[in-house]
Order: sequence, then C-alpha cells, then structure tokens
Amino acid sequence: MKHIITLIVGALFFTACTTPQKDRKQVAYQNPVIKGDFPDPTIIRVGDVYYAAGTSNDFVPNYPLYESKDLINWTRIGAVFSEPPAWSSEDFWAPELYYKNGTFFVYYTTKRKDTGIACIGVASTKNIYEGFTDHGIIIEWGDEAIDAFVFQDEDGKFYITWKAYGLTEGREIEILASELSEDGLSLKGGHFSLTDQSKGWKGPGHEGQCLVKHNGYYYLLYSAGGCCDNRCDYHVMVARSRNLREGWEQNPEPILQGGETWRCTGHGTLVNTPDGRYFYMYHSYNATDFEFIGRQGMLDEMFWNEETGWPYFKNGTASVSAPVPFENTVQRIDSVFADDFSTNKFLSFLEWDIIGVKPDAKVADGELIITPQQSGISFLGLRPEKGNYELVSEIIPAEGRTGIGIYSNMNCFLSLAVDQNDLVLYQAKNGEEQILSEVTLNKPASVFLKYEAVSGRYFQFFWSENGEDWIPVQVDQQQQVDGTFLAQWGFSPRVGFITQGGGKNAFHFSSVTIKYHYN
Repeated sequence: MKHIITLIVGALFFTACTTPQKDRKQVAYQNPVIKGDFPDPTIIRVGDVYYAAGTSNDFVPNYPLYESKDLINWTRIGAVFSEPPAWSSEDFWAPELYYKNGTFFVYYTTKRKDTGIACIGVASTKNIYEGFTDHGIIIEWGDEAIDAFVFQDEDGKFYITWKAYGLTEGREIEILASELSEDGLSLKGGHFSLTDQSKGWKGPGHEGQCLVKHNGYYYLLYSAGGCCDNRCDYHVMVARSRNLREGWEQNPEPILQGGETWRCTGHGTLVNTPDGRYFYMYHSYNATDFEFIGRQGMLDEMFWNEETGWPYFKNGTASVSAPVPFENTVQRIDSVFADDFSTNKFLSFLEWDIIGVKPDAKVADGELIITPQQSGISFLGLRPEKGNYELVSEIIPAEGRTGIGIYSNMNCFLSLAVDQNDLVLYQAKNGEEQILSEVTLNKPASVFLKYEAVSGRYFQFFWSENGEDWIPVQVDQQQQVDGTFLAQWGFSPRVGFITQGGGKNAFHFSSVTIKYHYN
C-alpha cells in the first residue's frame, strides 16, 4: 500500500505538565474501531495483544482477522479460512475466538453443503497468522445451530453456548449450553438451557450471547430484536444467576441500544484488560450509510453498578466517541487505500463471492491479473469503510468486460467496464442485466475508470485517458445512478473489480485507489 494519507482523530491531547489535573482533557477515540462491514464481532486477549474476527457472509476469505494492542487501532492480519471448509456452503456467520494453552480455537457458523442446515464448526491453530485447520462440525441441532460462545468457569470447566430452534416451527428460540471436552473439539455430557421460557424466561428470540462471571453471579449478555436491515431494532439485554444451569433473573431494560448516529447495536463479546476493566466489542449500523456499508465494529466500556450489581454502559447507547482505553494512545484513520500492485502484500485480503464465479488472481509486473475459473460474472474486491468515497482504477482493455463497481452478488451489482473498444455502464438487478450507457472508445492502451459514492448508495461514474481529465458518464441525461437496490438483507455490498467474459480470460488492472471523505 502506497501514498497513504493518515489522519489523526480524537486528538484531544493532555495539556502540558504545568496544567492543573482538573483542566486536562481526556484523549478520545471515535467509533467504529473496525470500519466497514464487520458483523457479529468476537474479541479475545492473549497477553497484551487483542484479536478480533467477524462475520463474512458469502465472501471469501472467511472471517477476517485483526489484531491490536490498544483496542482502538486494528490491523488486518489475515482470515480464519482462505478457502471455505469442504463441508460448508454459504452464510459464514458469527465466529467465536478462544485461546487455551497455546492454541487458538474458532467456533463458527455456516451451512452444510448437503442439507443446507446451519451448524457450528470448530477449527484451531497454533499460529493465528497462518490460518486455521478445520475439525468439522461440533454442533448440529435440529433445523439450526448458530452463534457459539465459549466460557471457562472458575472450576476450570469449559462450556459452549449456542442459539437453537430459530427455524423450528412452534418452538421458541433458546440459548443452550453444554460442557466442552478437554481438547475443545466435542461436547461433553448433556445440554441445558440458559433461556428456557417454560421456567419463566421472557421472549421472544435471543442470540449473540456472551457470558462473564462477576462477584458470584453469572451474567449473560444477549441481543434481541431485528438485526439486519434498515427496519432493525437490535439491542443488548442482560440476565444473571448464581447457578449457571438455572435461576436466571432478567433485567427488563436494554443496557445498550442505538442512538441518533449509530443504530441497532448488538451481538458482541466482552474482553477484560490487564487492570480488570471490561470492554464490549459489538456491531452497529451508521444511521446514514446503514446496510450499504454494513454493521461496523464498535467498542464501549462496560461498568458495574456497585449497589445493584448489574452491568451498564455509560450512556446506554452506542458511543460516537469515548475516552481511549489506555493512556498515551491516539486513534489513526487511513483516509486513502492505494495499491499500485508492485507487491502482493494485500492480495490475500481481496474477497470473492463463494456463490459466484471464483477468480484466480495474482500480482505480476505491476499488475493485478484476474482469471475467472469459468464464464460469467466474477468479483474481487474489498469492504468499503464509509459511504462517501471515490474509487479509481487503471485497466487494460481485453476480450470481455473489464471494470470496477459495487457488488452484492452475481445477480445484483453495478459496474463501469471496458469491453474492447466500448465503455459500458451496466447493472444486474434481481438477475436481470441492463445497459445504462454505452460509448465507443478509440482503442486506448489503458483506461482510467472512477466512481464517486454518496452514502454508499448513489453513484457518479467517470472515465479518463490520462487519470486527470475526467469525462462523466450520462444515464438518461443524469449523472447520478441510484444504487439503493444493491443492499441485500444482512449482506452489505463490496467494491472493486467486476469482470465478465469467457472462462480463463485474463483481466489486467494497473492500480486501484479508494479515497474516503471524512468531514
């Protein structure tokens, strides 16, 4: 990555040593701490390093991985799987990281290839930077088992919890639990319910749970409400008991919910710092960009009420900003992503659609070369971090359409492409392809393509022969294209390279730049 412009945000630095303590201002960070689509985050601490992973839906690599030493500056380090497990098909949801005796475990949700039923699998690694080895299914429960969480009790026993019965007709959703085997790869003994409504637990459905023990109580944080589109009302609830297997008392009010800027908070995991504080990483929609950018990775500190014993969050709503967790840290925001393909450093982070045509990709001689494995639409790209941005790429015309665009799936995308001597702006909406604009070019050796995004859903497209003088692409005498059809339930669009042609066609790109607008 070259030519990265770094902005320093939240820079309310401590004043000079001579300033009285009461006049000093606390340094703040801004949410989100992991930008772009990062639903159902999990977080753990190993020594002084924090690791996080999140849902990847139908995009591969599965479950992006990040690390941090201060909880607010996160670096992408890889993914759980560079290729999906052989038994899996789609819907890669809710990974849960756990660390035990030198081994990293991940308990993850996906659907079986043979039955389409959502199950929980398990994988492990000694080196989190090298990916995980899959061990297959650990929990298959009726019509659905999702949202694993692992908890170690004070007696050393390990337990795994999960959401069950979400698709079972006539059966209320429950969060179930079972003891885990010593090697973490199988269940031990019978299961029990943490939310059995026949014993007074109030519904409806709950999910995205995590457990913590504090001052003699087990506390169960869980999410309720609609999670995954612009009608959502997701929020975080809490219950407690002195016995893990029974006697749960529900707090009737949400302890964390959406506000004006961040909406529909939930599905998080707690992590404790070396000095005993608790931070909750969860997801939330930006009220402007919403599902077009996706559920983003948020962080808030959780406190304990000394009188009642219940946990709480300072404002009860998702924080726009909050004090940094550790002194002498400042949050960084990269406003530009740029790659001239002089190295393949970021190649492994580019995502493709597991349901669509898989692209083989390599970096060579200063170019990204994409060769789809079969005919049709193929995508390779990134998760946008913000709704207001512009994307520019230099491409080399080839046989077939070579372009850039915004992609949800092979039946739902918007692309500006060069097809030999023609510049084509086209879209697929509900599987129906439509050409919006077409212009004949004068056999250029390369073409620069650009689009500007507003709130992740409105787009203006441009082309240039030199990368400086831009010509707008007109659609029915309008420059702006409405892309509100792009967001699909629970699946935010990706941005990057969209190609279309015969199998084994090679498509060449010389550079890509994404500039985010922060104001």
